[in-house]
Amino acid sequence: MLKLIALLFPALRGPALRLMAFLAAAALTGCAGLPPRTPEAPTLAIAASPATDLGRAAIALNTPPDGLSSMRPLIEASFALDARLELMRRARSSLDIQTYQLGNDKTGRLLLREMRNAARRGVRVRLLLDDFYTAGMDRLLLGLAAEPNAEVRLFNPFVNARDHSSGRWLEFFTDFRRLNHRMHNKLFVADGAMAIAGGRNLADEYFLRSDSANFIDFELLLAGPVVPNPPPSSTPTGTATWSTPCSGWPAPAARRRR
Repeated sequence: MLKLIALLFPALRGPALRLMAFLAAAALTGCAGLPPRTPEAPTLAIAASPATDLGRAAIALNTPPDGLSSMRPLIEASFALDARLELMRRARSSLDIQTYQLGNDKTGRLLLREMRNAARRGVRVRLLLDDFYTAGMDRLLLGLAAEPNAEVRLFNPFVNARDHSSGRWLEFFTDFRRLNHRMHNKLFVADGAMAIAGGRNLADEYFLRSDSANFIDFELLLAGPVVPNPPPSSTPTGTATWSTPCSGWPAPAARRRR
């Protein structure tokens, strides 16, 4: 951009040249928008079934039926991560995962790998991810979305400079009214039978695995009537009007060739 501005305005130098490049980039970013939305058939959650291990375990916790739900606090970060891994590996029908942040780190890549493995053994995997912290992750997300049984949706996605945080901040301030609307909901449901709900995002610092800083958080492992009936705003289908399938985005290499 700097070279182009310098050719068009040879008298500009130093700060004036950088300011002109910034204004030009802002103007270009502000003109861009989301691709047109195409009608989509809704996908619904798969109910718990006694045909799956997790379904049978959930039924056993509610025998005899009393209308109450079972829950276990997940205070230890390592237990919270292990619970997710165990549910993902035991799932046989569906995984529905909604989160604000999925780190491009040890934890995020481990969970993405488990989602891929689940999809390859026939589990329907649905990931709804806020797009705020996905800079440079398009290859990973498109890789999961390419699996036949996986669907990846980005909530209120950025359009430009998807590989660079600085470009995203520029787009954020030039399209502030739209991009300031983010999704902080977090929900993890396996086979429609067991769920994890609480405050942890899916990144190293939420599971005490970061070398720089970590968060202390709290979650619940849930089973019983509460699982098939989460609040509408907490389900992947509840935010569909704000989300876009990741498979609709061009591959990073294709974007660079333009």
